Amino acid sequence: MKSPEPRYRLRNGREVIGYMRQIGESMVMYSRDSFWWSGKKLAYKEVDEWIGLRDKNGRGIYEWDILYYKIDPDGKDQTGVVLWQAQDEEFGICDINTEVFIPLTVNGVDMFNPRQFKVFSYLFINPELQKKLGVEE
Repeated sequence: MKSPEPRYRLRNGREVIGYMRQIGESMVMYSRDSFWWSGKKLAYKEVDEWIGLRDKNGRGIYEWDILYYKIDPDGKDQTGVVLWQAQDEEFGICDINTEVFIPLTVNGVDMFNPRQFKVFSYLFINPELQKKLGVEE
């Protein structure tokens, strides 16, 4: 899934310090709250990519977000984490309980509707879960 405009969450370790967006070829804007933007650069160490989707509350979904999701819109909430799968070069959801990777798109077809997502935490503040899933920054 390709984001319409590249956006990133900026962090220093476990602390989110702001956001960055790229407009066109050369303009980069920064924000502490993802609302007010300026050209003033923020000091950061880690970057999480926006996957181009928002959850049911309008919150942007980034890699390393932990969320409730539903495969069946009328089904029960499941818990997963948004990860990049380098092998297939795609974002997807790794189910926390089954550790099954579910791509966000298959053959160009979106597998989820934003109403099926609700972000509630971050993987980067859960080292025990990172270890369980075998992922590192």
